Amino acid sequence: MNSVEIKGSRVKSNGASEQMDPSTAHSVKPKRRRARGSGADAVYENVRAEILTLKLEPGTLLDETDLADRFGLSRSPVREALIRLAAEGLVKTLRNRSSIVAPFDMIAIPSFLDATELLYRLTARLAATNRTKVQLERIKRIHEKHSLATHQRDMALMIHLNREFHLEIADASGNAFYGNWMRQLLDQGQRILGSYLLDVSESGDHDLEGHWINAHLAIVDAIEARDADAAEAAGRRDFETIAVRMQERLTERPSKRLALT
Repeated sequence: MNSVEIKGSRVKSNGASEQMDPSTAHSVKPKRRRARGSGADAVYENVRAEILTLKLEPGTLLDETDLADRFGLSRSPVREALIRLAAEGLVKTLRNRSSIVAPFDMIAIPSFLDATELLYRLTARLAATNRTKVQLERIKRIHEKHSLATHQRDMALMIHLNREFHLEIADASGNAFYGNWMRQLLDQGQRILGSYLLDVSESGDHDLEGHWINAHLAIVDAIEARDADAAEAAGRRDFETIAVRMQERLTERPSKRLALT
């Protein structure tokens, strides 16, 4: 006989009702919550990777219905993912509640680079003095994961782990304000780093491992040795790896290589 479930009861097709086992009714809810959470994570990770690697350009409309169809989900987990991305500064919610990939502010790049250099140097120096053994081990583990992702050229993971690496160093500095500033800075600048890595990938620069891994390793070694001067210097070199390439990219003009004679 066909039946329809309504809350805690089962209504049969002849109109009679049959009480369900309460334990059965309650057991459905946790499964639904887990499925919704995992769905939101999938949307978040995929859309975030596409934004960071510039597959989704600034200003692109992020339609909830289209994304729900793409991932085979309802709109609720999609909306949850977009809220998380908005908190990182990667998505902007408009007045009509629609969402777009956050605009890329080219004017802010010099200020971003200047602030990044200062915080890289400052937090590395303080971490060398104030870090605990537990914090040092966390920094080392993140560095190992980042090195592996760099060898594999997994750009989205490289950006994520670079963020975690510098946040862990900022936390080890002993000043919570520096940790918060570093988090805001890196969240806002993730696409700048993504643009740098995209340029490296397209140019076939195979020295990425030598530049980035060695720069991070120098920071780790200096922090472990509690050498504040060496840590600051390594933090500067790590920054310059990105800054020099970004400057080259922003000033690149194909016409410079064009002969008009």
